[in-house]
Amino acid sequence: GSSAAAGRFMVAASQIAPDDVVCDAPAYCVCTFEEWRKRVCASCFSLASGRLTVRCPNCEHAFYCSEQCRTRHRIEGSVGSAPHGRVCAALRRFAPLRKYGKSTANVLRLLLEALACRADAADATDAADAADTADGLFDALVHHPPHWSQPKEAQEWARVSAAFRTLLSRCDWWHAPPPSDDELFALVSRLDSNIFGCFVRDDGAIFGHACYLQAATFNHSCEPNCVAMRGVARMRIVAQEAVAAGEPLTISYIDANRPVHARRKDLSDHYHFTCDCPRCTAEAANGAVRTKLTYGGGGALRRD
Repeated sequence: GSSAAAGRFMVAASQIAPDDVVCDAPAYCVCTFEEWRKRVCASCFSLASGRLTVRCPNCEHAFYCSEQCRTRHRIEGSVGSAPHGRVCAALRRFAPLRKYGKSTANVLRLLLEALACRADAADATDAADAADTADGLFDALVHHPPHWSQPKEAQEWARVSAAFRTLLSRCDWWHAPPPSDDELFALVSRLDSNIFGCFVRDDGAIFGHACYLQAATFNHSCEPNCVAMRGVARMRIVAQEAVAAGEPLTISYIDANRPVHARRKDLSDHYHFTCDCPRCTAEAANGAVRTKLTYGGGGALRRD
């Protein structure tokens, strides 16, 4: 479904039972954070107990758990990751972007993977079918125009954009005109507003970000009827309660056990909207004690 207020969203096409898998989405693009790249294999995304010793000898940016992973990744890539040979030359010149902060460097690194993957897909896709492809779904993602609070922010983004255009000029698969500052911001915004964290263990540590296009169409609720079962190569979304046909399917983008003001701030800062779900509205209006949500693991989202 879609609306002016909620944008595109998922609704139940028929009656859904608890534990039904309502979405099984492959990763469109995946990338480890800068601070984790020496411990997470760039091909299979396995986590090492210490620093990985196998790496790309050219860019020294990609690290691997074995020579087999390094060789396969350079030629074939992996789910959500372009063949490394396609981005290696650009990564040799990635260092200047790190001075703009980890958050900016991480999302631009992810964008480089996304653009390389879509260049490969474009070679095999008829233009008439583009709207139905993964790239068509990516282009339809919600994004937000820049709102600079002061001129120096726009000036810094101009420098970031110039550095990223330099990277693209090193890629033999980039044939389009260089993206303008605003066009590049729109690409980054599509990712930044629709990515999920990749978890390395149960304590909440995140090693990177991934974009799952079909999962990105699920709207947020602080009292969701579905839960995202996050992997790396794929994301499954499972119903946590019975959902009637025509009802919206929702997940939580954040830790829903935080107080309403903290939840709303997190969503505003990272997803650019103020949550008006029934739970937030009730807690904000009457100061109700927040409901603690607990995933029971067997299909029940308990309210403690």
